[in-house]
Amino acid sequence: MLFDFVLTPLDQVTPWNHRGQLNLHWFGLTDGQYWMNVDSSKLFEYSDEVRQLGVPRYCEYQVARLYEDLLEALPFIMEPVPSDMIPHLSGEGRRRTVDRMTAWSESQPVQDGDAYWETIDQAVNWIGHRELSTAHLSPSVDLAMWSDTAFVHVEWDNREKLFQGVPAWSAEKGVFSLPREEFLEQVGAFHSQLMQAMAERVKAVADGVLPAEVHVDIPGLLREQSSRSAPLSLNSDAPPLPTDWNAVRQALKTIYAEHLAI
Repeated sequence: MLFDFVLTPLDQVTPWNHRGQLNLHWFGLTDGQYWMNVDSSKLFEYSDEVRQLGVPRYCEYQVARLYEDLLEALPFIMEPVPSDMIPHLSGEGRRRTVDRMTAWSESQPVQDGDAYWETIDQAVNWIGHRELSTAHLSPSVDLAMWSDTAFVHVEWDNREKLFQGVPAWSAEKGVFSLPREEFLEQVGAFHSQLMQAMAERVKAVADGVLPAEVHVDIPGLLREQSSRSAPLSLNSDAPPLPTDWNAVRQALKTIYAEHLAI
């Protein structure tokens, strides 16, 4: 699997404490470890140096976080990036674009007005839509996913991600590509395996496996499991609001002070 995980045993899941009341819901019950198998590397796997400090092999969080963030980004991931835009997104180009936008923003005498914010939004939002959100991790993972007309490309650069002064992640820098159809199959497999694992977990909770002091809205839990288990629609190549590539090009021309041929 490209997207892999293991759920924490139910008797080890820490309930959420809200105003003195212990409770769990569907999201919290997905507590576990997750990672991505990208060729010979594993994303979200801590480095040997960090694991020697007593940290588990993979990041510990609710698996639903990875699942939801992936589905939110998926329409943008599957929207093909025009060939002339790829140098501004792939490899060092992504960092250069963001750094140039920051420098341009700081150089503006008046950081206000519709034109200013339109340039900011167009210059970087198309990149941000193709970066998987990992701000809930400390340190985060630098991870971008984007596609052309044939392949989905997974890129990461964690060379600056440190944990107590040592490299945080085992996968420091790299690229992994796979055909668009195969990527969608992997997303579908992640959905199926997570929902299957949660179906078993939800049944156990409904059967009363948790301690009595942990409150769970059983009817609500069953409804959410049923809703989330519905088949995914994975055949769209465009987000609800497709990227305005001409507007992106114009914004890049602006932040590069017209010195960039686009």
